[in-house]
Amino acid sequence: MAARRFPRSLLAFALVGGAVAAVVVWLGSLVTGIVAGVATWIVGLLLIRWAAGRGFLGDGHDPSRRRFLVWTGLGGLAWVAGGAALGRAAATLTRPDAGAVQEAAASDLGAEYMELVRRAYHPGRSGDIQLLVSPFNSANYAAESLSLVPHDPRTSHAAVWMYLERIPLVVYGPGIVQRSDSAERVSLADLAPTTARLIGFDGWPGDRDGRVLPGLSVTRRTPKIVVTYVFDGGGWNVLRHWPNDWANLKRLMGEGANYRNALTGSFPAVTACAHATIGTGAFPKTHGVTGHNIRADARGSRKTYGEPGNADPSDILVPTLADLYSDATGNRAWVGEVGYQVWHMGMIGFGGPNRGADEKPVGVYWNEGTGSWAPHNPQLFRLPAQTPGPDIFEAHQAVFNSNRPSWDAQFDPKGGQSPCCSPPVVQYQHDLLASTLDSEPIGAGGPSLLYTTYKSPDYTGHVYNMYSEWEGLMLRTVDEQLGRLVEELDARYPGEYVLIVTADHGQCPLPDAVNGVRLDPIQLTRSIEEAFGAGPASVVQNVWPSEVYMNVPGLRDAGASLDDVAAHLRHLTYRQNLGPYVPRNAIEQALLGDPEFSAVFASTWLDRLGDVSRFRQTIYTGQDVDPGIPPASLNL
Repeated sequence: MAARRFPRSLLAFALVGGAVAAVVVWLGSLVTGIVAGVATWIVGLLLIRWAAGRGFLGDGHDPSRRRFLVWTGLGGLAWVAGGAALGRAAATLTRPDAGAVQEAAASDLGAEYMELVRRAYHPGRSGDIQLLVSPFNSANYAAESLSLVPHDPRTSHAAVWMYLERIPLVVYGPGIVQRSDSAERVSLADLAPTTARLIGFDGWPGDRDGRVLPGLSVTRRTPKIVVTYVFDGGGWNVLRHWPNDWANLKRLMGEGANYRNALTGSFPAVTACAHATIGTGAFPKTHGVTGHNIRADARGSRKTYGEPGNADPSDILVPTLADLYSDATGNRAWVGEVGYQVWHMGMIGFGGPNRGADEKPVGVYWNEGTGSWAPHNPQLFRLPAQTPGPDIFEAHQAVFNSNRPSWDAQFDPKGGQSPCCSPPVVQYQHDLLASTLDSEPIGAGGPSLLYTTYKSPDYTGHVYNMYSEWEGLMLRTVDEQLGRLVEELDARYPGEYVLIVTADHGQCPLPDAVNGVRLDPIQLTRSIEEAFGAGPASVVQNVWPSEVYMNVPGLRDAGASLDDVAAHLRHLTYRQNLGPYVPRNAIEQALLGDPEFSAVFASTWLDRLGDVSRFRQTIYTGQDVDPGIPPASLNL
C-alpha cells in the first residue's frame, strides 16, 4: 500500500503543477505560470522525499523507487510545460482576431483619415499603441482626471478629426504675391518648399512630402525677408467660433493668396509635430517628431527636444529649410525664430553648433521660470542683438491688470505659467519681434527667414477651453499683433517682404457641450494591466493623449501582442474608463455607453499598413466633425 502511495502522490503533484501552470498562463503570464507550476511540483517533491525519509512511504533506498522518482520528476516538468502551453493556447483562442478589428476600424475611418495616420507613424519613435479618440472626446492627463470638476474646461486636441486639422493659410506680400483664392487641398508641409521658391533657393530637396503651394502667382521681385506667423491653436473651428476677433487676418486673406482648404496634415494635430512639419516640409514619418514625447529606449518615452534652455534639436531627423539655406549661403543669410515654447524650435532646426557666439541663429522661447526671453540652447542659438527690457513687459501688465476680466477665475494659471493666457506676454512678444527687425542684419546676406509663433490661443484653449471669453480675447490680441507686424514690415521693407500666416491646429470644444467624453490615462493603464499584466513587470510604460508606450517583452510573457492590446481597447466605453475619484456630478450619465475610441492601432499593424486607398470613404461625416472648406466670402 505504501509503495503505491509514493508514485501516486508524486504523480498527483506533477498533475497539480501542470494545472497551476495552465491556469496562471491562461490568466496572463507565461513566466509566472511556469514558475508557479514548477514551484508546486518542487514543493510536492520535497514533501514526498521528507515523508519517504521517515518511512511513511516504505523503503526509500529501493533503486527502482529512485529511478521511478527521477522519471516521474521529469514527467512532472513535462506536465508543467504542457500545462503552460495549454494555458497559452486557451488564452490565444479566446482573443478576437486583432488584425480584423484594426482593419474594420480603419475602414470606418476611411482613406483620408488613414492617410493622416500613415503620415505620422515613425517606427522607433511613435508609441506602440496609437489612440484615436472618438470625435469630440478629449484625452486627459492624470492630474486632470484626479481633479476633474463638472464642465471642466481643460481639454487636449491630440486627435485626427477635421475640426482640428483645418487651418487658415494666407501668403501676403504687396508687390510680390498676387491676390488669389484656392480651395485646393494643401498642408503645412507645403510652406517650406514655397518659401524656398520665394527666396530663390534652389537647394531644396525634391524628396520631401510638401510641394510649392498650387496657383501661387508671384512677381520676379525677391523679398528681403519672409516671415512665417503662426496662431498656435488658431484653427478654423476657433476662428468660426470667434468671427469678429481676427480682422487683420481676414484682411490679409482678402488681399493675399488665400488657401481655404489647408490642413495640419498629420495625426495627432499637436504643436510639436506641426512646427517640425513647417520647418522641414515633411511629415512626422520623415522628420521624426511624432508628438510631444518620443521613444527614448526600451524603458519608455521622453520629452521631445529635452528641456527648454538646453534643448536638443537633433530629435529632428532631417534638416529644416533654415538649416539648408543658412549652410548654402555660408551662414551669411540671416535666419531666426521667436516663439514661446520649445516645440516651436522645429521651425528653425539645428541652430549653429559650429558657429561663433554672434553667428548663431536667433532662437528664442519664453522662460516661465524667470519670466523672460531666453535662447533654446545657448550652445546653438542666441537672443537678438537688442531685446526689450522687463520694464516694457511690466508696463503691459500694469495696463492689463488695471481692468483685468474675472472670467473663469477658478482655472487661472498659477506661478510661471500665469502670463500664458493674458495679453501682456503677447504684446511683449511683438516688442521682441520689432527689436529683432531693428537690431539684426535683415536681408544683408540674402533674403532672411523669420519664424514666429504666438502660443497664447492654444494655451488658453487648454486651460479655459475655446468657448471661454478668454479665448476670444487672446485670439483678438494675437490678431492685433499681426496688424502691428504688417505696419512694421511696411515701414521697413515696403514691397520687399512676404508674410505667411497660418495656424498649427484647431482645438477641442468643451466635451460636455458636444456629447464628448474624456479618456482617463489612469484607468486606461489599469485596463491594459488587468488584461495583459499578470507577469512580474508592468506592461504599460507611458500613456499620453494619443499613444501608449508598452513593455513589449513583458507583453510577450503574457502571450499577447501589441495587436491584441489594440483590439482589446478598441471598444472601451466611457463607463469602463471612470475612476472612483471622479465626482458623480462630473460624470456624463447619459454617455456611459459611448466609445472612447474610433480606432486603436498597434505599431505592428501600422508597419503592415501599405496603401490606404482601399479604405475609401469615412463613416464620420457631418458638419460637426468636418466643418468643411470655409467659404470664399469671409463673412462667417
